[in-house]
Amino acid sequence: MKPGLCFGIFLTLTMAASGCGGFGKWLRQYTYPPDFRYITPEELHSTMWQLAYHSRELHRLMRLSGDPQLYRGEILEQLRGMERAAEKLNQSGWPTNHPLVDMNLANFRNDIRTAREAVEREPPNFLLAAPLTGACVYCHGGS
Repeated sequence: MKPGLCFGIFLTLTMAASGCGGFGKWLRQYTYPPDFRYITPEELHSTMWQLAYHSRELHRLMRLSGDPQLYRGEILEQLRGMERAAEKLNQSGWPTNHPLVDMNLANFRNDIRTAREAVEREPPNFLLAAPLTGACVYCHGGS
């Protein structure tokens, strides 16, 4: 068999194997340090959609007429949902492959926690929850 043909077959098989679902994960164990958290595109998009949903619902609840105390349980549910979603992005506290997430996540999570604690107090304070309805600007800007 000709060397060029062998190389072509090898290259084709290697490219086909690299397209397998677990190859990237397997390779990352050798290309990233152990304290590095790789967030897959699927994880990132799923979490962003969850945050967007909770942010939109929080916005809807905060705009309802009347006393926000009537919707306190639902507001807390949305804030807790935002906390759970944000926690998924970086459970280890180590750097990730998304610099904007690394740069903004700690402050974002702190703002959510502070707002939730304020709503849980007696009497509740809803003022800190209102800015979280536009929380996407942390990373995505105002556009």
